[in-house]
Amino acid sequence: SVFHLAAVLDDGLLAGQSAERFARVLAPKATGARHLDELTRGLDLDAFVVFSSAAGVLGSAGQSGYAAANAYVDALAAQRRADGLPGLSLSWGLWQQAGVGLTAGLGQAEIARLRRQGVGALTAAQGLRALDAALSADFAHVVPVRLELGSVRRELERGGDVPPLLRSLVRARLRRAGTAAAAPSALRERLAALSPAERQGTLLDLVRREAAAVLG
Repeated sequence: SVFHLAAVLDDGLLAGQSAERFARVLAPKATGARHLDELTRGLDLDAFVVFSSAAGVLGSAGQSGYAAANAYVDALAAQRRADGLPGLSLSWGLWQQAGVGLTAGLGQAEIARLRRQGVGALTAAQGLRALDAALSADFAHVVPVRLELGSVRRELERGGDVPPLLRSLVRARLRRAGTAAAAPSALRERLAALSPAERQGTLLDLVRREAAAVLG
């Protein structure tokens, strides 16, 4: 069996990123996983497991390089499965153990932001149970995250920053309750009242905000 857990953080907004910083984050996780894949393709493995991060699924402000590296290993596991080889990527969320692994690099403000966005912390017991379940299931990609949709809803109501994927989950629940159906029509009405030039500027600003929320 192969378990690949390597990772390096070098956080920063896109304006401050460089090819060197991006490569430094990509090398241990993405390049390392690719080398392991190439070197073991001829072996009869029981498992090929890569530890990824929910940053590759949900996005994380200031972690564009880290999110890209994790998205790569998620895709690599899926490709191995498609090729008839064992492959599993686990996109871990936040763990409770402070000062352990990459969690050690997170400050209290960052942890509080994640929890406001609906990403709760897994206990060690919950994480181990999730790992056992993933190893026994027939999936190429699993996202073991403790979701707190109540926090997502509260953050949305106060106009906070919420990962688009989680935002859509809450919107779906609200629409079923009949409380959010007016949101798309409100945007349409707002755009209809603008001139063509103003409409283009408004849409461009909206797209930029959404892209910034995903890419950091």
